Amino acid sequence: MRSTSSIRRAFTLIELLVVIAIIAILAAILFPVFAQARASARAISCVSNVKQFSLATLMYAQDFDERIPMIDNNGSTSYGCCPAGVCYPDWGHAGTDPNEPNAMFTGVVQPYIKSTAANICPEIGQTNWKTAISSPYVDGEPYVSALDSKGIYNAAYCQMAVNILLTEFGPGSNWSSCQPKTGIYSAGQGAMAQWQRPAELMMLTGDSVWSEGIAPDPSAQFGIGNTSVWPKYDASSIKCTDWGGYGADVYPGWTWYVHRATSRYGHFENATKTAFNLGINSGIANIGFCDGHVKAMRVNALESCQFNSAANVWTYPFFDPRY
Repeated sequence: MRSTSSIRRAFTLIELLVVIAIIAILAAILFPVFAQARASARAISCVSNVKQFSLATLMYAQDFDERIPMIDNNGSTSYGCCPAGVCYPDWGHAGTDPNEPNAMFTGVVQPYIKSTAANICPEIGQTNWKTAISSPYVDGEPYVSALDSKGIYNAAYCQMAVNILLTEFGPGSNWSSCQPKTGIYSAGQGAMAQWQRPAELMMLTGDSVWSEGIAPDPSAQFGIGNTSVWPKYDASSIKCTDWGGYGADVYPGWTWYVHRATSRYGHFENATKTAFNLGINSGIANIGFCDGHVKAMRVNALESCQFNSAANVWTYPFFDPRY
C-alpha cells in the first residue's frame, strides 16, 4: 500500500489560471521590449548603411575632381536639361528602356559599394517595384524587370537621399543652358572645397519618402524614397527660403524621420501648404555628414532656421554649404 506522501498532487484550476495569468503579464511586458530591441537593431543597421554610402560618396569625389555626383548625372528630361532630348532615368521618372544607364546619384556611387542593400533603410523596407512603379502617384509606367535588376528604379526613387543644396539644385547652379533641351546644367556646390563646415553639413540621409502617403497616395506604404531632400518650409522658417540660386519649395523636405515615429504618414494642415503635421516627421532620421560621420537627428534640430551673425543672414546651418 502506497503512503499518502507518495501520491502526486495535481494542479487545481485556480493554480492553473494563476500561472496562465502570470505568463500573460510577462508576455505583455516583454513583447514591447522585444519590439523596441528589433527597432533599435534596424536603426543601427540603417546607420551602417548611411556610413557606407557617405564614405563611398567621398571616394567617388576623390575620383572626380573632388565633386560629389549630381542628382541626375545624364541630364534631366523633366527640367529641360538634356542634350539628346530624352535622358532617362530622371528624378521621379525611371523610364522604360532596359538599356538606359543607372545615372542617378545613388546609381553612380553604387560601384564604390557594390551592394544595393545599402540604399535601403531596414525600418522602411525593400520596395516592391513591380507593384509600385505602375502607380500614377509614383511613375505610372509599365514595370520593366531589367530596370529593377539594374537598380534603376531604386536610384530614381531612392530612400538614400542627398542634400539637394549640394547638387545642381543648390546655390550657384547654372541653369541658363537648359532651355530648350540643348544643354545640361552644371553642379552648384558639389565641390568639396566650397563646403564651409563639412563636419556640420548634411550630405545624406538614409531615410527619405516620396510623398505624404495619405490615401490614395501609396508612396509611404510602398517605402518609396525621394533621392534628394531639402529643408522644410513653414511659418517658422520663412526667413530661410533664399538658397541663392533656386527658389524655395513650400513642401516639406521629405526627410523621413521614420525610426520610432508615431506615424508613417503625413499631411498638410492648411490650404497654403506651409504647415505640415508630425506624421513622417515624428521620429528620428540617420544623417551622414560631409566629413563621413553619421548622427541620428530629429526634424526640429536638422531643419532649423537660424541666424548667422557672421554672414548676417538667416540660414539652414545643416543644409546650406555657404555658411
